Amino acid sequence: MDLFDRFAGNDSWHTRRLLEYASTLTEEQLDRPLTTVVELLPWRESNKTLRQLLENIVFTKEVWTAALSGADMDRNGPPQSQRSPQAMLQRLEKTDAELHRIFSDIRSRSAWDDTFVDALCEPAETFTFGGVFAHIMTFNAHRRLMALEALRQLGVQTEGFGDPMEYEESVAPWNQQVPLKTPSENTPTDSKVATACGRQSNGEDDHQRKIGS
Repeated sequence: MDLFDRFAGNDSWHTRRLLEYASTLTEEQLDRPLTTVVELLPWRESNKTLRQLLENIVFTKEVWTAALSGADMDRNGPPQSQRSPQAMLQRLEKTDAELHRIFSDIRSRSAWDDTFVDALCEPAETFTFGGVFAHIMTFNAHRRLMALEALRQLGVQTEGFGDPMEYEESVAPWNQQVPLKTPSENTPTDSKVATACGRQSNGEDDHQRKIGS
């Protein structure tokens, strides 16, 4: 598992969880105006309801999949019938499979710095494959966190924060060839040396303080 696996896998995994949470809500809740809307992106997109936030996550991947594969698509997005959480989940699975295939090939060729022409832009623009991947991960992470907060505002009991470490733990052991260490092997010999989690052998744990800092 490399950085591509972690970032791409986490984005898909957390988006699926958000859509599964959203599927428990009513139509009114999905379309209820959010009390907090963060307008940070350099382009305009509708993000005033949970449904719109989730649609933006999935549609972003669909647009870039089309651009990378040279396909055409309706830039106005799918019809309303394809914007339920269940329909968006099916769309996500489809576009994720193709996007993962494309980026996996780029990774295998170490072609992240190679360029392509995005003919969907008006006028057409040239981007690197690595730049596009980083772009998708960066802005979808922003959208996912907004959707997570929207779910909580609507009373959904969610777990986690969409952290890549949460994803890694959910698929562990991701490499069966790496022997798992016993607790004793992970314990430092010096009682004053902290482990990776910030826990000292004298029982003091500053992990929560590190997270909140």
